[in-house]
Amino acid sequence: MLTNIKDRPPKIDAKIARACHADLAQWYAANHRDLPWRRHPTPYHVTVSEFMCQQTQIATVLPYYARWMNSFPDWRALAAASDATVLKHWEGLGYYNRVRNLHRLAKLIVSEHSGNLPADSHALQQLPGIGPYTAAAIASIASGEQVAVLDGNVERVLTRLFALPWNVSLPLTKKNLRQLAAELLPKKNCGDHNQAMMELGALICSPRHPQCPRCPLTVICRGKTNPEQFPNKTKTLTVKERQTVAVITSDGKIWLLNPAERGRWHGFPRLPLFDETHMTKGAPLTVIHYSITRYRVTATAVSAKFKHHPPANGAWLPLSALKKIPLPAPHRKILRQAPLP
Repeated sequence: MLTNIKDRPPKIDAKIARACHADLAQWYAANHRDLPWRRHPTPYHVTVSEFMCQQTQIATVLPYYARWMNSFPDWRALAAASDATVLKHWEGLGYYNRVRNLHRLAKLIVSEHSGNLPADSHALQQLPGIGPYTAAAIASIASGEQVAVLDGNVERVLTRLFALPWNVSLPLTKKNLRQLAAELLPKKNCGDHNQAMMELGALICSPRHPQCPRCPLTVICRGKTNPEQFPNKTKTLTVKERQTVAVITSDGKIWLLNPAERGRWHGFPRLPLFDETHMTKGAPLTVIHYSITRYRVTATAVSAKFKHHPPANGAWLPLSALKKIPLPAPHRKILRQAPLP
């Protein structure tokens, strides 16, 4: 077992290569999920799926992907859409910088690349929202480039397969694992191999209760006796946050803050936080809980009224228009649960 991050990655012998190529490929062919972007692995379809699937479960992504492709079937359709329309289609998926970068990317592809996404992984990394993993995934799956992917699923498979105690939160570990993943690449069908590694981590080599007897790599796996000790990572400390959200209505209208240029919900109209200097608190409406990155938020919604004139950083909107505009998912949940007039 490797005990030091300075140790070199393990050697890939013929037995390991055979299992990671032939056995894994056979398992993937028989067990992979039938996902819409796999049926049509064009650069656009693969890119949209990669942006959507970052930090989001595939089951959650599927209906969003279908609606997205119906409205924005290609780069040009996405580039021509308004910011509000694009945000509305993404509403509820969270991590909204992903969709902002995807929209920016579409405009750049149309204006500077004649509507064609670059095929090379190094060129892809120069574009908005595309890092090493996303570039490798797009280039290998859509264009067949021989480049390895390294996401959380692949990290987990590799550290268990070779019983590596390295801290996967460290940049040097990422570098060594990326090298190891590259050494395991077959000479052909690299896109399928990359998807097989990720699929194995998602379906079999899961974080908790991995199904080792069903794994096509169990014969060569060095970590199968105690798989849940891998990977080793630095735990992220969570921050608890409480807030009081004001729901202000009058004459069939609701008051919302204008979209901000920065901050947690920038680009979205949203409910204001209660401000006792300018507002009078009414009855409690509902309490919701949500997570965003490392924050665990408890939001208490109350009815409220302005003590004087509404501030200039918001506007009254007909209640009937709420379904048509993008809203942060927690605020949408508050409005579904609150008894509005």
